[in-house]
Parts: sequence; C-alpha cells; structure tokens
Amino acid sequence: MARRTKRKRHAPSPEPAAAAAVASVLGDDDLLAEILLRLDSPTWLVRAALVCRRWIRRASDPAFLRRFRALHPPRVLVLSVIEIGFGCSPHRLVPVPRTPELAAAARRALGAPPRSGVCDCRNGRLLIDIKDCDRTKPTTYAIRSLLRRVPDKPLPQPPPSMSSSLVRSGGICHARRRLLLLDDDAMSCLCLNLTYNDVHEIAAEFSILQSGVWGIERSAVTKLPQSMMDTMVAHDLLVGTKFYMMTTLGYILGLDLITARFFTVELPDEARNCKTLKLSRPRHSGLYLIHAKGFQLHVWHGDGLGQWALVDTISVRDACAHLKVRRWVPDDARTAPVLVVAAGDNAEFVFVELVASGLVCCIQLGDRAVEKVGPRMREDFICPIAMGWPPIFPVLSKLVKNVDA
Repeated sequence: MARRTKRKRHAPSPEPAAAAAVASVLGDDDLLAEILLRLDSPTWLVRAALVCRRWIRRASDPAFLRRFRALHPPRVLVLSVIEIGFGCSPHRLVPVPRTPELAAAARRALGAPPRSGVCDCRNGRLLIDIKDCDRTKPTTYAIRSLLRRVPDKPLPQPPPSMSSSLVRSGGICHARRRLLLLDDDAMSCLCLNLTYNDVHEIAAEFSILQSGVWGIERSAVTKLPQSMMDTMVAHDLLVGTKFYMMTTLGYILGLDLITARFFTVELPDEARNCKTLKLSRPRHSGLYLIHAKGFQLHVWHGDGLGQWALVDTISVRDACAHLKVRRWVPDDARTAPVLVVAAGDNAEFVFVELVASGLVCCIQLGDRAVEKVGPRMREDFICPIAMGWPPIFPVLSKLVKNVDA
C-alpha cells in the first residue's frame, strides 16, 4: 500500500507585513525623531544618521539637535589637572569613566605630546603648550582638534611680556601667562599676562591672535586687596570679550578686552563667603555661578553686571546616594562637606569633592546622573575636556546612493 506523503503547509511570509509596519513608523518624521532622541550620545546619533539621507537630514536639523542636547549634553572625556607645589607632576590627564564609543575621542585627548599641557578647551579644540627639554628655549603652543584626525596647528610665538613694568617694584612680584581660546574661529586666541605684587596691585597685559597675527598689546592696572596666594590660585574664565577672575572679597574682578578696563561684579549674598565658587560659560549671554552650601549645590545665572537669579538647586547627597559613600560629614565641623572642583560650559556638569570620603564625582546637572571619577585632587587648576558640539555629520553628497531613501 502506497504511503501518503504529507505536504507541509507554509504560512504566508511575514516579511511584507513587517516591512510595511516598519515603514509606517520610520517613514513618520515625528516618530523617527522620538526614536533618535532615545540614543544616549552624539556618537550613536552620527552612526544612526548614516542609514540614509532622510535620517541624516532629520538628525542634523537644528531644532532636533537643541532637543537632543537638552537630553544628552556633551560628555566629559578627561580632566586636565595642573599641580602646584614641590615634588608635584606639572601636568597630567585623568580619564573620566566613559562608555566605549567615547574611547577614541578620549585617546585623542590623551595623546598630547610629551612635556605638554592643556591651556584651554573650547568645543572640541585643545590649546596645548609644549615645553622643550632645553629650558632656555621658549614654550611653543598649538591647537589640537578632538573632532578631526588632523595634525596639530602651531601658533606663532606670543609677544614677550612687559607687564612687570606696570606695577610698582621693590616688593615681591608674581606673573603668570594664560593663553585662552576665543569663540570666533579655530585659530583665534587670547594671550593674557597677569602680574601682581605684595602691595595689592594687579596688572593685565593682553594681545589677541587673529588671522595668524598677534594684535597690538594693551594693558590695565588696578588694586586687588587680597593675598598674593589667593590671586595665584584664583579661578578665572573668558566669556566673549570679558575675562573674569574670582576674588575673596565678595566680588568677581573683570577685564573688558574692548575698553582695556577692569570692572567688578558683586556676588549673590548667599555666595559671598563661599571658598569654592566656580564660573561657567553660558551658551548665549551672561554668566553662570556654581557653589556648594552644606550638601546643596546652587546654580546662579547672572547678567555679568551683578544681577543674579537662582536657577537650580541640587542635593548632592541624594544625587550620590547610589555610590554608597561611607562618610559624609568631616571630623572638623568648620570644614565644608562638599567642594566644587570644576564646572563645564552652560552649567551642564560639575565636578565635586565629597570631603569626608575623599571622592571626586561628576554630576550631570540636567538629569542628575553621577559618575565616580576617583580620589580627591589637590591640584590648583582643573580643566574638563568635553566632546565638541554640534556633532559632525557626513556631507550628504558623499553618502552611498544605494542606501538613499
């Protein structure tokens, strides 16, 4: 008797239905934007944009990027720290815990030449100084890109400083040179020489590099009745055409680069006696001020003239609760439990030290995300090196045509 062969019945292929469902979602620009907003870093956003031209147009739209940055601000890659004191390493770079996709950019920042330090960081640009083994030779400077793999661009040698002649001699004088990046283009920067003496005078001499040429040097002198050490380690910041420096006198000392005149900015009453005030550069106008009072972080926004508004308050203890900190309160009741170590642009992140436990943490102020960086830092100058913004997307004409939508 012949055996009957059973034929298997095949269900209809689900591929057309699935493809239609996917197209109905990804073909909707509003839904696509909501999906792209769920990516947790600009690196992943650039990778997703490579799918097709429609995706890259959506991802690079300015309105979308504003929403994306609000949710996922640029991440910190490394900390540039400079120690002051005998037996200290003059400069080192401290990696910040990060996801694998940020490793390449961090390696780029860490790959500075030997005997070099980071003077400033501005939106994906590093201004580095390079010291020669022969100490009789002057320090040279270059600009490094964190966004593109291109050679470092050397800067012409800054003009020699004559600022010591601007203050009265006969006492102790101290001088330091600051090179700071400007906003307008990739190669512009400010060379600022500060000189101060033991009779409370401070002089500033500055020149601006534009189109490869240093401009005419200008200078200003004023009184600053605080100790020389406080002036040496004062936190400072360049915002547009104004240079700000913290003092212990209840105000910020400013220098207007246009008029070459000093001015003062009064601090909020709640921040006058704080010892670890940090300034933050805004994305638009004004000035941010961040300080700790007990276990509370206070974020102020000012107009740069002395008018301040409290815009955020963060409980450090609540934000760092998952770190399982063993000790919160220092033995000395007069010691502040939280110190502000450094702050990022637009008050998007802040580094704080938990004094009793000796831990340094990075707090993203937008979503309160916290990363533990390491043990306390006794350095005087700390510069966070963060990712640049906005992300660099491929040019549309170079996308492969067979992946076009």
